[in-house]
Amino acid sequence: MIKYNVYRLRRESYDALIKKLTVVNLTKAGEKDLEDFKYEFFFSVKPDEVDIWWIETYKEFLTEADAPQNKIYFGVLIISSNTVLYAVSLGKSHFYLRQFCDSDFGLNLAERIAHKEDLRIKSSRFFRSKKSKIITTFQKGTEINFDSGESMHYLKVKTIDEKVWGKVASFGNSVQFTLTILPNNLHSLIERIECELQKPPQIQLPKAELVKDDVVIKKLDRKLCDAIVASSAIVSVDELAVSGVDFIFADRSNYSLYLKGLSSAKTSVDELTVSSLVDFCVDKGFDLHDRLNEIQVYSANEFEHGHSQSLKTYLDYIDDERHCLIDGKWHKFNASYISYLHQEVDQIPIAPYEPSFDIQPSLDEDTFNKQRAANDGYVNCDKDLASLDEKYRIEKMDLYKDGVLHFVKKGTPQKLGYVIDQATNTIAILQNNASQIEIGNLPIKVKGICLWLILERKTQLLKISEINSIIFQMKLTQWRKAVIDAGYEPSIKLNYIVC
Repeated sequence: MIKYNVYRLRRESYDALIKKLTVVNLTKAGEKDLEDFKYEFFFSVKPDEVDIWWIETYKEFLTEADAPQNKIYFGVLIISSNTVLYAVSLGKSHFYLRQFCDSDFGLNLAERIAHKEDLRIKSSRFFRSKKSKIITTFQKGTEINFDSGESMHYLKVKTIDEKVWGKVASFGNSVQFTLTILPNNLHSLIERIECELQKPPQIQLPKAELVKDDVVIKKLDRKLCDAIVASSAIVSVDELAVSGVDFIFADRSNYSLYLKGLSSAKTSVDELTVSSLVDFCVDKGFDLHDRLNEIQVYSANEFEHGHSQSLKTYLDYIDDERHCLIDGKWHKFNASYISYLHQEVDQIPIAPYEPSFDIQPSLDEDTFNKQRAANDGYVNCDKDLASLDEKYRIEKMDLYKDGVLHFVKKGTPQKLGYVIDQATNTIAILQNNASQIEIGNLPIKVKGICLWLILERKTQLLKISEINSIIFQMKLTQWRKAVIDAGYEPSIKLNYIVC
């Protein structure tokens, strides 16, 4: 099996790409034509030697007069036709390829070939949250799901067809496949990818979209500079970045700042921070607003030869209009959040409708629960309390039957939030090793959590998303995720108040 980190590049960027590869000392080592595709292999024939940062610190323990250095090789395989341009990244070349790539490629392909029920790792950004960006790992067989305000940046997930795409693939700006095919047959993979991208998506991922309006970009640059100068808490140096499918951690490198075209006058910084950036501007005597896009950051460590990127590549910033920086370019969080909520709540299974459980307006929930226990095989657990965090007493559930905990509530959607909170609290009990769910002092086996909603409305629902309350749908989405994360099966049972 061979790992291929594949980039889809903008076809019109070919000349600029070749020029860039030449500048970073890559040499064309070979080329060939296969069917309608041209293969070109670029390689660092004579790589620069790289200083090892810790050698100076521990030099007294070394007997050699000259400090050793590392040689770091890297390369790129370019595959092109009259219509498409792709590249396979080898070593650190992902830093250069991402400047020319179709940044939506990875997640667009994920929406078509990712298995929605077997997520392994995800990296996300968040809008209006204390969390700026997180990496989350999952147990095998976990469904792809999202939190409110979340925007996808990276996925590692099982594919829908192991024979075609490999068992597991990683999706970011690029896609990493693990396949049995040899390099000279990669054009067949590219043809399959291009065919797949023409198909409708099977999964809708919330993601940030590239801002292309120059006027908006200039406005955002000004807002960013204002936040930097004011030392606002909403702007910081990104401690984590994804380059293609590679995670880049800020604390692993040494940094210098300089203005574009003046690389010989680098200013080393102990740590890349907003304050060190402000100090750099003051020392050099220029206004950040005038030269933001000229500031370059040179990054180097003992594992790779140094490289330079725009300062904006390193900044983490989200404004109050849903704009954010990703790879130094302005993006806006996907506006289709309402559509996403509808899709999420409609994935919650609805139990078969049983009209015999519809009730008159005068029937209260206590009586309803007692009737189910007396006539329908449910155990009435209403008012049965349990401890949460050894401080609070909460209702564990309303009804129990066949391994499913039922939480009953009647009324309008605006009044149903309580039952969702109640069910979420019980999940906390189940996840607390010091607690367990019992009925009559006997532990019970739990396989599912069900919200039994008795709705006050004139028409029956065909889908949960027909409930016209954004807050209710947000709470349902978060509840569904909590149930699944805890390893249980969520469901909803619907009945109605007969008017």
